[in-house]
Amino acid sequence: MNNQTPNYDSGSSNKSSYDPYSSNYYNQQPPQKRGPAVFAIIATVLVVAILFTGLNFLLYRFVNNSYRDGNSNGDGNPSQTSPAIQQTEPTGGTDSEDSPPLETEKPAQAENDAVNPNFSLAEFAPPLPQEGKELLTIPELSEKNSPATVAIYTNIVTQGGFGVVQQSTVSGSGFIITEDGYVVTNAHVIEDHTAVYVYLENNSRYEATVVGSDEYADIAVLKIEGNGEAFPTVSFGDSDLVQVGELAVAIGNPTGQLRGTVTQGIISAVKRELTSSTPLRLIQTDAALNPGNSGGPLFNAYGEVIGINQLKILDDGSGQPTIQGISFAIPSNAARPIIESLIRTGKHEWPMLGINVIALEEFDAQENDLRYPGVLIVSVENRSAAALAGLQSGDVIFEAEGQPVANTGELNDIKNTLDVGDSMTVKFEREGKEMEATLILQGR
Repeated sequence: MNNQTPNYDSGSSNKSSYDPYSSNYYNQQPPQKRGPAVFAIIATVLVVAILFTGLNFLLYRFVNNSYRDGNSNGDGNPSQTSPAIQQTEPTGGTDSEDSPPLETEKPAQAENDAVNPNFSLAEFAPPLPQEGKELLTIPELSEKNSPATVAIYTNIVTQGGFGVVQQSTVSGSGFIITEDGYVVTNAHVIEDHTAVYVYLENNSRYEATVVGSDEYADIAVLKIEGNGEAFPTVSFGDSDLVQVGELAVAIGNPTGQLRGTVTQGIISAVKRELTSSTPLRLIQTDAALNPGNSGGPLFNAYGEVIGINQLKILDDGSGQPTIQGISFAIPSNAARPIIESLIRTGKHEWPMLGINVIALEEFDAQENDLRYPGVLIVSVENRSAAALAGLQSGDVIFEAEGQPVANTGELNDIKNTLDVGDSMTVKFEREGKEMEATLILQGR
């Protein structure tokens, strides 16, 4: 057992000067109080802070005054400094109590010599000159053709949930082409119709008969009866003469509530190919068209119909066009034979070759040692006109009916001028050899 006396000393470095266990307890004095020293330190810090703040304030005043004096007019008064934008004295030479306006203020509107009250876009975007035809102003064009432009309302029946039958109305536009009441519009305007009504400019209403409809081209013909009266008509123009940049005017029934609306623009492009939507090459325009304009006429500056407005190809299913400022029209030259077929027989038979083709690009043609320009046959349908004539995939067609063929649109245009049962001669190249074949066109 360790009987060593416990040592309560924790070390000399930590030993308090006031130790109650120390032998000299009665000789030790208690520690001095430190209150006055603490107050002295605090007071010193406050004095230094006040002096530092004062010096900063004086330095700021000195620098600021020096800067303002350096930008004064030299008269020692900083408050009379010049503005960053100098003022100019009036040229009249007389004193004025009102100070002249700064240049940043908007000047009074002066008379504008560039304004031309007689300006007409038709003067700057004319069509090709045509002998015996007179250019019309837009008001003249509208006055001439609005009576023959009609609003169309189609009643359709749809079946909703739980077998509920619902009736709704679809609106569109159209135009009268004969005095006895034949009306042209889009096929989708009268699709699934139960009744079709045509309204003229004078608000007279006629129930129309659907003569024929071709969904492939999106063209339909209606017939209204006028009890012996002659209807106003429009006249067709030559859409092959349409050039990019010329004036285009549309009249129609946008939204189904704005009959007789006239909009203008220019021809943005011609022979536009949209093969997924239509077999025809279309006219592109920036004339404002909206739902309800479908089937209405597109006029040139002579007041002639050069196209049938078509909005269906821009419809994403919501009923609203997905693109603004881009509209399309079926060229009148492409529409006329279809209209004639619909009036004659109630339908239009499309002549078919029975091939799938693509237009060759120059780089691809060189890389694969193929003729350029031309269209490459990708596939041939069994027992089609092309198959019976001996055409094969890999052939390159470069001529049809004596006309050069550089793309699919040109080949279709030539084919569409013919009827089912007509013969069509094509020239093509196969493995470097030029060949010729005659096809008997079949129906669609």
